[in-house]
Amino acid sequence: MPYKHILVHLDSSPHVGARLDAAIALATKHGAFLRGLFAQGDRNATSVIARRSSDHLTEAAVKSEALFNEALAASGLRGQWHGLTHGEHNHVIREAIIWSRFADLTILGQYDRDVGSDGAPEELNEQVVLNSGRPVLVIPYAGNFPVIGKRVAVAWNAEREAARALSDSLPFLEKADEVTVITVLTQAASGNAESPRVGLLDHLALHGITAEQTHFTVSDIGAMDALLARTMDTGADLLVMGAHGHYGFPFLHRGSGTRHVLRTCPVPLLLSH
Repeated sequence: MPYKHILVHLDSSPHVGARLDAAIALATKHGAFLRGLFAQGDRNATSVIARRSSDHLTEAAVKSEALFNEALAASGLRGQWHGLTHGEHNHVIREAIIWSRFADLTILGQYDRDVGSDGAPEELNEQVVLNSGRPVLVIPYAGNFPVIGKRVAVAWNAEREAARALSDSLPFLEKADEVTVITVLTQAASGNAESPRVGLLDHLALHGITAEQTHFTVSDIGAMDALLARTMDTGADLLVMGAHGHYGFPFLHRGSGTRHVLRTCPVPLLLSH
């Protein structure tokens, strides 16, 4: 299914411009309707009035709407901006999850602890990934990414989450110039590995996708960093990976691997659960 409805999260962080530019580029590439959702904590609200928007949050929302509508008009895309009525912590997370369920792809920004309350709650990305039922594209806070999906790396271990991410990323893979499938085995798992029942490259070829495959074995602790290093070695501008809430990639860490990659991935990251 192509991405025909893209949701991008907006806030007052200094990285929102790069995130919006990436969303505009992807919506243009896929011919999608672009929806902007302004949602952030309210630094001027106390716990008593957290469910009422402060003047600071209202002003931030007005600026966000103007920024979104200006970018939308310049691109010629169809789209719409929405803003949450207040910035109470759980409300921001819950609403972001619900809005994401009505989109084909949700674009979020990587958490930056230096931004503080002008950005999203620290656990927003993880909660949306694990609870929305939709693919989530996370844009790193460092750098600009005018091109996403020309060279794609796919983390593969034949588990449910990896299969879900592979399927959800097909609109990217079908338009990519290069696709590299990366399999990271731990020393414990590699000795018990079975021959694949179906060739993944053959499966991708049925979708018109030509891919290469690479695999290597690492210690349990270094699996995530090894995956990111190999992704960078391929020159990828997008990493596709299954997200784990109860266990990690390949089979360890109980979700800490997903959290680590969310916080440290230096290229745009597409996650599905």
